[in-house]
Amino acid sequence: MTMYIAVTFKELTRKRVFLVTLIVTFVFLALFAIGVHEMAGIAGLDTTSPAERLLNSMVLMVLGLFFAQFLAAFFVLFSAMGTVTGEQENGLLLAVAARAIPRWKLYLAKWLGHAVWITAFNTVLFVAIVWTIHSQVHLPVLAGDLLRGLGLFLWMPLLLLTLTMLGSVYLPMLGNGICAALLYGFSLFNGLVEGIAVYGNIPPAVEKFVFLTGLLLPTDSVYRRSLYEVLGGADWAGMAISDMGPFSMSSIPSNMFLLYTAGYAIVLLLLGCRAFSRKDL
Repeated sequence: MTMYIAVTFKELTRKRVFLVTLIVTFVFLALFAIGVHEMAGIAGLDTTSPAERLLNSMVLMVLGLFFAQFLAAFFVLFSAMGTVTGEQENGLLLAVAARAIPRWKLYLAKWLGHAVWITAFNTVLFVAIVWTIHSQVHLPVLAGDLLRGLGLFLWMPLLLLTLTMLGSVYLPMLGNGICAALLYGFSLFNGLVEGIAVYGNIPPAVEKFVFLTGLLLPTDSVYRRSLYEVLGGADWAGMAISDMGPFSMSSIPSNMFLLYTAGYAIVLLLLGCRAFSRKDL
């Protein structure tokens, strides 16, 4: 298993998108740190009341993690969309599958290999965002809240990875990437619609559409729960996320919904293992 993780890392580093992702991430973090520093100075966060300073720092955290999830999704989509069909087209998959190892184990090894490096990338991204906010505008962060938020922030791209790898068994690399990106876009759109729903006047048909499409790919719901935990849960999160337009949260995903996402990932993994075992290479 360790060998396949190392092989997956080598495959990722050979792709130009890996280098592009690292460069874009570095530029984003640098600009974000500069922007937070300048906004803290312009807004006079050091001279405002403690309550206003806390609220402003929470808003910056919401915006930072919102754009960070785009980088997380970008890394997943472009690194995993050709996991099966892409390697099948260049002949690499046939050479690997010829070894004396069940195909379902090979599929899981590939998933685990991607998951390890996706987790490492998103951990660095998450910590960098939180540290920037904490150091620049002095947002208080508790260790327990931070760990819960980090765990959910890491779970979000792993759900997208699971769906993308399943799609790579059936669809060409480009088609799979487009389909996964569209589903991620729908999930993101659902979150924005729910934010607007805080102000009312949302037709019931739209609410049903948002609910059903949210079940197809629950990444945005997991992201919102992660943000809720980072901001201190019920104690503080409502201060920053109750009136932020499309970034508002009308509801927080429950623990039962998180269990649904776990079952969702397990089912997709099982379907992927089954489909890959029967796939004609």
